[in-house]
Amino acid sequence: MFLTKIKPVVLGLAIVAAPLVQAQNTDQPEPTYTIGSNELDIVKFIQTVAAATGKTIVLDPAVKGKVRIMTNDNPMTKDELYELFRSALELSNFAIIEVGDVAKVIPIKEARTSPVDDANAQSGLHEIVTDVIPAQNISAAKLLAALRPMVSTNANLTHHDGSNSIIITDTKANIDRIRRVIQKIDTAAVPETEVVRLRYSEADAMVQTLTKLDAADKQAAGLSNKMTMVADKRNNAILIAGEDVQRARVKHLIKMLDRPAAQTGNVRVVYLEYAEAKKVAEVLTKVAQNITKLGPGGGGDKGGANAATVEADEDTNALLITAEGDTLNSLLAVVERLDIRRAQVLVEAIIVELNITDDKELGFEWLFSDPDSGVVGAGPRGAGSGTGALASGILTGTPQSIGEGLAAQGSGSVLGLAGTTGSGNFLALAKALDSSGNANILSTPTLLTMDNHEAEISIGQEIPVATGSYTSSSGNVGNPFTTFNREQVGILLKVTPQINEGDKVLLNIEQEVSDVDDQQAANGGIITKQSKINTQIMAEDGEIIVLGGLMQEEADGSESKVPILGSIPILGNLFKYQNSNISKKNLMVFLRADIVREDDVIDAATAEKYEKLRELQLQQREAGLPLMSDDHIPVLPATTLEELRARTAANAAAKAAKDAQQ
Repeated sequence: MFLTKIKPVVLGLAIVAAPLVQAQNTDQPEPTYTIGSNELDIVKFIQTVAAATGKTIVLDPAVKGKVRIMTNDNPMTKDELYELFRSALELSNFAIIEVGDVAKVIPIKEARTSPVDDANAQSGLHEIVTDVIPAQNISAAKLLAALRPMVSTNANLTHHDGSNSIIITDTKANIDRIRRVIQKIDTAAVPETEVVRLRYSEADAMVQTLTKLDAADKQAAGLSNKMTMVADKRNNAILIAGEDVQRARVKHLIKMLDRPAAQTGNVRVVYLEYAEAKKVAEVLTKVAQNITKLGPGGGGDKGGANAATVEADEDTNALLITAEGDTLNSLLAVVERLDIRRAQVLVEAIIVELNITDDKELGFEWLFSDPDSGVVGAGPRGAGSGTGALASGILTGTPQSIGEGLAAQGSGSVLGLAGTTGSGNFLALAKALDSSGNANILSTPTLLTMDNHEAEISIGQEIPVATGSYTSSSGNVGNPFTTFNREQVGILLKVTPQINEGDKVLLNIEQEVSDVDDQQAANGGIITKQSKINTQIMAEDGEIIVLGGLMQEEADGSESKVPILGSIPILGNLFKYQNSNISKKNLMVFLRADIVREDDVIDAATAEKYEKLRELQLQQREAGLPLMSDDHIPVLPATTLEELRARTAANAAAKAAKDAQQ
């Protein structure tokens, strides 16, 4: 083998100078080297590197053997050759310890006890160094078990309790990796403070018990980092400050210890969370009676000394159960199955009403009189339509009668012509009317109710309806009076939902829409209109269905004319009076039922309705009202909306986390 640096030297490793490349401001380029063999004697390899790098290398007597190096024959600089040399020695279980200008090659297992540089020195990645890595938030002793598999076989790894640090002697590259791992573990163990509320135990007593357990565990494990527990008497809670692992262990202990004291004897007090104590007590009483009847021997106890009793305490929503042995266990099992969270149903009815009317009226009226002969005539409608009063005023010359007659003609345009011919007077009237109307009414009553519980919402008003009157029959005024009943008109919605399997809802529905149709006297009363639906349906969760509807269309017309004259083509229209009325009515009722099982659904629905209403109020404030400041227009508070949004987001995040855990 040959070593070439300007001129070849026989050493067992071929190092060949690269072609000369002229560099700026230098007379001689830096030499490069290539390895000419893949299996070398380690001693000769060390001699070659010493000659190439100019270093003084001292060998331990145990240094011997061969090294195998596979290269791609690319030229290497002196520094690259030295790093390759370090790696080859490390794989052969040898290490380089540099002391000043002298490099010692010794077995790795002896390197950890030799004087080596610390990790802050300018050392190569494969040089053996010693480093001290402190842990801020987690016990150094706890880190040892996780770090031991990551260090080399001959590395030295220990901890120091006083400074809560890891002391490691290994290659600089491996120590850098260990440092990054410790940093990540230590960051994850940042101390935090949590508040744990107690339901049954006292905070002081619980803290004393947990403090003793924590001290015993630390002494057994040799832990040095501390965890703090403080009792909050006012809220009966415990403040826990420590790393994640410690807090989780303490919270688990609290959960196991914070339980109601075991009840002895035959009396149990059961606090209900969802069900109503009074109703559950009624059910359990019947169950207890049936259990007694089916007691030992088939005849039961017949209400003897072993009979079970159930009482309800409405103030605390609790049950007091008195029973023996198996009967008590049976009743407690029934309570556990009855006291569950029931689903709710959000019901929204959509009522749409469209009314369209179109009225047309056109005609001519003729009136004449001859005072001398006593002849009076009218056509084609005559008196009764207001024409008689108008004619009387014109023919007699009374302005008041003329005004009354014109007012009685109603809406529309009325044109008249009056005159005198000989001894007689005449009046000609032409009337034209074209009117139309549109009404679009939308109502969306909404209500939330429990499963199998009837709910009712009523929006409307009460109107007085006369039912009778009294006056004196003798002619004396006396004390006359009229009696009235109050009738409710508006929107009424009654719903009883029943949730079935598969998210289907059985709904018993009573829907009513009523209103005052005409306040003109009709048989001494008020006319009202009513649309009512009473039905039972099955709907999917969130499905929109139509409950019912009414589509009604009416068209009527009339014509009055003077006989013979009104039948004359074209000219006969001057002796006719025609009118037509068309009305269309569309009434549809839709319903949607949403099953609510989680709080986030209720919060989302509430926030949506609240936000829509607030937007309408803001639009009204922007539009403004005449002669009024915008500040006087009420608007729902924005803080409540923000609270609803925050609660909705928190519930959604909690649900997502729960689903992820499952």
